[in-house]
Amino acid sequence: MKKRIYFDKFGEMRFISHLDTLRFMDRLLKKCHIPVKYSQGFHPRPKISLGNPVSLGTAAYNEVMDIVLDIPMTDEELRDKLNSSEVIGFKVNKVETVEDKSSITDIFINALFEVEGEKEDIDKLFGLLNQEAIVERKEKKGKVTERNLKERVIEFSREGNIVKMELVNISPNSFLTLADIKIEDVNIKKLGYKQI
Repeated sequence: MKKRIYFDKFGEMRFISHLDTLRFMDRLLKKCHIPVKYSQGFHPRPKISLGNPVSLGTAAYNEVMDIVLDIPMTDEELRDKLNSSEVIGFKVNKVETVEDKSSITDIFINALFEVEGEKEDIDKLFGLLNQEAIVERKEKKGKVTERNLKERVIEFSREGNIVKMELVNISPNSFLTLADIKIEDVNIKKLGYKQI
């Protein structure tokens, strides 16, 4: 039985990496006595999958995770068991049963972000987003590659010192670097996804 879990990761939990989030979920499921199916072979792993990684230090709301249970369990029962541990900075908002074999990364592509900061930094970010092309150049082993990040921006808007963005498979960090903004000087929130 496949379950899709929507959860928030905030406060100190935002400093937990993508791989550590998987380890944390494995431990949490064991602690809450939730029987998860394991893969076969020499090194069995729990059948847990997350979406695209969230940048370290970014608070993430309505993140998505799939697990495969060994025994049937209602959505409400699973949500309540996971929340009963009362982990600071972690909360399960919703659980739903998934009947198809769809992957999180196939469905949840367009991520919604908010970047809040000082007026000067937000002016620079908003100015960059308004350009017709946002070219990122990277050099590796003497070879220079370019990509237009503007293609990954679906839409953006500004409210005071907050920029809201809908991005495809990219984090705001790339835009902040190009706008010469220190990541530690702004507050980044990932607000979930727009389903395709």
